[in-house]
Formats: sequence, C-alpha cells, structure tokens
Amino acid sequence: MANQLLIGLKRRYAETLGLIGAGNVELTEDLAHLAAVIRIFAPFEDLTAIRAVRPYKPQRRRWNRTAMAILRKANAPMTSRELARRVMWASNVEPDRNTLTSIDCSLQAVLTRLERMEMVTATGKPRRWAITP
Repeated sequence: MANQLLIGLKRRYAETLGLIGAGNVELTEDLAHLAAVIRIFAPFEDLTAIRAVRPYKPQRRRWNRTAMAILRKANAPMTSRELARRVMWASNVEPDRNTLTSIDCSLQAVLTRLERMEMVTATGKPRRWAITP
C-alpha cells in the first residue's frame, strides 16, 4: 500500500511542478509539503529526478456532440474546417485562428474514429463529412 501511496504522491508532485512552471508560483508551499510527505515514506527518494507534468487546460471542451448535431441537420457534406466554424458559432466561442485550428484538428480525429465505426462517411479531397444514412 505504501508503494501505491508513493506513486500517487510522486504524480501529484510532478503535477504541482508543472503548475508552478506554468506560472502558479503560489503553489511553492504545497510543493514543499508534498516533498516532506514523500520523504516520510521514502527518505532517500531523489526529488530532483521527478519531472514536471504539463498541466491540462482547465477549460477543455468536447466538440463532437455539437458537430454530430450540425452534421445531422446539414443538407450536404462539409469539410472539418466548415464544421469547426459552425461549432464555434453554435458554442458562442470567440472566433480566432488558434481556437479554430484546435477545434478543426480535434474534429478530424473524432470524425476519423467515427468513420471507422461507420457512423459518418468521408468523400473527396479535402474530405467532406456526412452522417451515414
């Protein structure tokens, strides 16, 4: 059990390091507390060997449900870029290039997976997506 606890503490230590690296300097005290607890269970643990874990964005969104609803209502197949623009409009997201690219890339991954499950079909170049009849 101590091994599982130590693994969890090291993971939390790495996540806290990542958050500090991302600019949350107020977590420095928490990092010191985590280091002290790790030293209780493993006194000879090398804390400098624990690498920081990149923090996830707190506002992660899932666009696939909105995209599927848009595809169901669409009269014709559409590219992932068109679909990303409509998803942004439907979700009231500020239109900027980085967000559009992010949504476009995630939709391409989702639509490719759904194509393997035969829920959507893709035709042409660039790929135009539609719901499978």
